Amino acid sequence: MFEEIVGSSPALCKVLAQVAKVAPTNSTVLISGETGTGKELIARAIHKRSNRAARAFIRVHCAAIPQSLIASELFGHEKGAFTGALQRRVGRFEAAHDGTIFLDEIGELPMETQIALLRVLQEREFERIGSTQPLKVDVRVVAATNRDLGRAVEAGTFRQDLFYRLNVFPIRVLHCVSGWTIFLCSSSTRSIATQKKLARSSGR
Repeated sequence: MFEEIVGSSPALCKVLAQVAKVAPTNSTVLISGETGTGKELIARAIHKRSNRAARAFIRVHCAAIPQSLIASELFGHEKGAFTGALQRRVGRFEAAHDGTIFLDEIGELPMETQIALLRVLQEREFERIGSTQPLKVDVRVVAATNRDLGRAVEAGTFRQDLFYRLNVFPIRVLHCVSGWTIFLCSSSTRSIATQKKLARSSGR
C-alpha cells in the first residue's frame, strides 16, 4: 500500500495507519516531530492517497523564507505592491488550488502571517499583497513542525485559534532508529532493490 515507504516498526505502522485514515478526507493535518523524521514523506503520502493526487503538491519551507517576504510568497502580490514588485506574482496558495499545500516548519511564521493563514483556513480566501480583491481557493493544508506548538501558544508566539485550525488531525512522528532509519532511506532502498531485480532477470 505504501510502496514509497519501507519499514515495519510499531511507530511506523501507527503513523501509516493514520495516513491511510486521513488521506481520503479533506481534513487539515498537523505533522509534528524532530528534524529528519520524514515529515515531508508523510505529507506526500497523504497527498498521493487523496482525491487531490492528480493536482499540485506545493511545499513551502517557512523557516527558509525571510519574514518580510513570507506573506508575498504564500499569497502573491500585485505589480507595484512594494519596492521591487515589478510584476504580478502568483503565490503558493494560488498555485496549490485544488491540490495540497505543505507548510513545513509552520511554527516559524510571524504573527501577522499567522492571521492571514487563519483567514484562509476559516474562509478559504485571501488577497494578494497590494490588492483588495479576495481570491477564493480550494486547497488542502498539511503543516509540519519540529516545535511544541502548544508551548508556543502558552508563550504567546503562536496563535491559539490557528493552532486549533491546524490541529484537526495530528500525526506525531517519533524518532525510532530501527524503524525510521529504514523509512528515511526508502527511496534509495527501492532503487537498489529494482537494480538487483533487473540484474537477476538479465542473468548478471
